[in-house]
Amino acid sequence: MRPGNDRPRVLTAGIVSTGIAAICAVVEWSSETVENTAGLTTTASRAGTEVVPWLLPCVLAGGAAFLALLVAGRRTRRVVSVVAALAGLAVLLTGAFNFMDGAAPIGAAVAGLVMAAAGASAAVNSGRWPEPAARYDSKSLDGDAIAEDPAKLWNALDSGQDPSSPNITASAQEKGRS
Repeated sequence: MRPGNDRPRVLTAGIVSTGIAAICAVVEWSSETVENTAGLTTTASRAGTEVVPWLLPCVLAGGAAFLALLVAGRRTRRVVSVVAALAGLAVLLTGAFNFMDGAAPIGAAVAGLVMAAAGASAAVNSGRWPEPAARYDSKSLDGDAIAEDPAKLWNALDSGQDPSSPNITASAQEKGRS
């Protein structure tokens, strides 16, 4: 297995399980039929966010952590993946402690287990994942300063060179502003 080969599987498992946990958090967890003194019956249902208000924020924190793993550097990935694993653990425990309320807490517990496992796997293996692409990093300009010619200044701007670069002389910058 190549280094970083598990990255797509870990991130996909984390993001998909986060979505499943979010769905489980907002659906009905319990319902109760109550008869009042007039003999009328009413049904009161409670969603997971009403039973455990901190469930959805934990799910969203885990989802944000998995998305952040897509663009984070090596050191940051370790910290962010621990956050994802802890969020998954919180979702797992929430579902496990409320499993008597129906299928949704059990689904949340299973999704939390997958989130925690994916976060732990990312914490252990993310050091071997490739670094994010440096496509948008600024590049050092090769060569001498851009000449005083305004046409060359505009060509440099069109090619993506930074107009505040020290390779562009002060007089060329002044000509570009006028």
